[in-house]
Amino acid sequence: PTLLAGDKSNADVVAHEIAHSWTGNLVTNYNWGHFWLNEGFTTYVERKIVGRIRGDNFFHMSAIVGQNSLKESIDLLGSTHPYTKLVTNVENVDPDDSYSDVPYEKGFSFLYYL
Repeated sequence: PTLLAGDKSNADVVAHEIAHSWTGNLVTNYNWGHFWLNEGFTTYVERKIVGRIRGDNFFHMSAIVGQNSLKESIDLLGSTHPYTKLVTNVENVDPDDSYSDVPYEKGFSFLYYL
């Protein structure tokens, strides 16, 4: 995507999309149920890029904000909802219906833990 902002406020979005070009060549999801692989790796690399630009504290703050977003998504869906799992069954389901912060943040958390 093309983003124009003179104040660099979209640096994280640009980093995310650049990270897609890097991680997309290394990690591609088998199907939409494994969407977390693509977005988890991309979110991890995005935060590493932005952390190098803005400092380690920004990396950690972004991770905390992501964890809060994950908690809110799980609270909204309910902890036993199928879309809160890392790997989801999206057979006969519109992928847009299963879209949330969960695959991004759970994927990031898993990789950060490793």
